[in-house]
Amino acid sequence: MYSFLRFLWYLLSRILIWGAAASLVIFAFFMAMDYMNASTLTKDGMQLRAQVVIKGSDPSTLTKVFSKTYLQTDTLLNSSVYRQYRVSAFNYSADCDFAFVFPWQNTVTLRMTEKVSNIQAQTTPDPDSGLPENPPDWKNAVYDIKLARQEGSWRIISIETVEILPAPSPSASARPSEGF
Repeated sequence: MYSFLRFLWYLLSRILIWGAAASLVIFAFFMAMDYMNASTLTKDGMQLRAQVVIKGSDPSTLTKVFSKTYLQTDTLLNSSVYRQYRVSAFNYSADCDFAFVFPWQNTVTLRMTEKVSNIQAQTTPDPDSGLPENPPDWKNAVYDIKLARQEGSWRIISIETVEILPAPSPSASARPSEGF
């Protein structure tokens, strides 16, 4: 009888240990999946935002990434700083810091460093327009980006500037346009 109880205790302890390990692995998987979803959406969304502001791309695509209330209040999207230039290319880089995103969380804040450099643009053909030859530098910064689950997916609901980074040393380049 004693050996049967020892065997039963051994079996139950191993089932408990393996069950706890499996639960931990599944929990870690869902945390990693939520972090990667939020991080990827943040990087892609901010790059899409930069394309809309700098190149004048279609802003309707932003509704897949940003909340409608944020899009209505974003001052950068409504600025006309780059509209006087025909931007052909720019370099974009973004880096998100690691954050724990638990499966039951409905909001998360990620810290992201965004850098835009080497903006290549053409100026308007009118030399008397008063525009500088080079477009203004993008304000590289570190942001706290808050995301919320809406309709089953993450959406960016706010962007708060934490630190403005110094402008890149090589200036943005512009080429005079040739007869638009």
